[in-house]
Amino acid sequence: MGRKPDGPVPFTVILSGAYSKCDSFKVDLIQNEDNWKNTWQLAKGNEEPLPTIPTVDFRKENVVAAFMGARNSSGYKIEITDLVKKGNILRVSIKKYETPGMLPVITRPFTLIRIPKGDYKLEVVEESVQ
Repeated sequence: MGRKPDGPVPFTVILSGAYSKCDSFKVDLIQNEDNWKNTWQLAKGNEEPLPTIPTVDFRKENVVAAFMGARNSSGYKIEITDLVKKGNILRVSIKKYETPGMLPVITRPFTLIRIPKGDYKLEVVEESVQ
């Protein structure tokens, strides 16, 4: 398998939502089935029954999971807007939409994306949008 060139990395969104079980901000690179199962549980574990986990072929792809942490109303969202590879560094650009909504409910926004396989070290760049 040849070395991938530096530059933009394509990705597809698996799922985004507002009701994960993760109380703090974090961004993780998921490289195997066990970590994927744990991440899916963290993202969707509030649902009964737990939704079927999407298939990921870890021989060809990885997952990047971004969790925003707990917020005390609706109106928050997290999104991965850009991925750029430089050497073994993968710069992950995160946009946090910090617009408190009208509904007084605890939300824990998340997003999960699929990327080409690579042994990356993540460098996270955060941007907050009001």
